[in-house]
Amino acid sequence: MRELRFVENNGDSEEQKINYEELIAENVRLREILDIKTDKEYLKKFTVAEVISIRPFVFPAELIIDKGMRDGLKEGMPVLSRELFLIGRIVSVRDTTSTVMTIFNTKSKISVIIDSTKEIGILEGGNIPYVFLKYIPADSRIKKGDRVLTSGYSDFYPRGIKVGEIVKIEKSMDSLFLKIAVKPYGCFSCIYEVLAGEKKTDKTE
Repeated sequence: MRELRFVENNGDSEEQKINYEELIAENVRLREILDIKTDKEYLKKFTVAEVISIRPFVFPAELIIDKGMRDGLKEGMPVLSRELFLIGRIVSVRDTTSTVMTIFNTKSKISVIIDSTKEIGILEGGNIPYVFLKYIPADSRIKKGDRVLTSGYSDFYPRGIKVGEIVKIEKSMDSLFLKIAVKPYGCFSCIYEVLAGEKKTDKTE
């Protein structure tokens, strides 16, 4: 977290004033995240990181964050938004930065559970603003608005992280499974800070 420092300057410019305001807002956001961490036991070992790049911006398949090996981050660690929504997981780590594969990435596959029916499916990256839930039977009682959470059966994510809600359900005569679109809760276009933490352990199952 960058410390806010004020220096005496008799000729403060408008640009300096704006920079100070940005730093104040950043410190407020980070302190709010730290407050959230103290309320959630499994978040205590998570690290607050700033997003320094989104690639590509129109289809956020990857994020670059300003924490890396020096901060204890490792490949496979889950990454959450400040609201504790799933963003993705770390796939590459350098000394001071890391690359995060978001849930929108076409390579992303996550074991999830539907909160209302407790059915397990696989969430795959798709086209913004949706990701796609597969392997839910055609006779399922799911409905629009149902919440989708991490199941705890993957190698990376603890159980119960909020991912998104079901917005589209289609049936096909030639398939045993529904075609389901899920809208992620996380807002990727205006994300500034994230929480990066430990991979799932037996205690979180």
